[in-house]
Amino acid sequence: MKSFTLTALFFVLWAASFSGCASIESQPSGDFVKSINFTPLDTFSYKHTLIAGMDWRGSEELITEDLSESVLSAELAARGFEQVDAGADFYVVSKWRKAISSYPGIFDHIDGPSAAINDHRNPSFRAAVRYTLIVEIYETDSNDLFWRAELPNIFDAIQYTETRVGASLKRAIRDFPNRVEKDPNLPSIE
Repeated sequence: MKSFTLTALFFVLWAASFSGCASIESQPSGDFVKSINFTPLDTFSYKHTLIAGMDWRGSEELITEDLSESVLSAELAARGFEQVDAGADFYVVSKWRKAISSYPGIFDHIDGPSAAINDHRNPSFRAAVRYTLIVEIYETDSNDLFWRAELPNIFDAIQYTETRVGASLKRAIRDFPNRVEKDPNLPSIE
């Protein structure tokens, strides 16, 4: 009976470790929340950064606002979209929240699963002030949300740096698709 229990325990641990490793890359950072015709989307504007939650230091708030606009705009421009001041096809909003949270998931942490697993040994890891980032993209004409990424508990407040903020923003927008190149030779369905 002892041999059977040890064998069963081995297989349970093996399966748990295998399933944990397999899900690291499969977790998307953002996705479409509504069907949209993506082909006419050529231009964008950055609308604003919302800062919420516990008290933010003035410098943190300014840095976060500036980085949110510059990083997200650069990432969208790299995907082939043109930034305009008025008349954009869609606009981007970033939302940062600073709040006390407990037990963040190991795949949420900006430093990756291994750093989060190591942090689990620290007693302060259970309840700490952490940042959550939400990036939303809206169609301008209808003001309808069509794409959203939420990164809960992305890093601890004590770990705040410009590098972490920038990396979090890039991670939030990484699954947003490239601009669709239209072939002028194809017939229009309109």
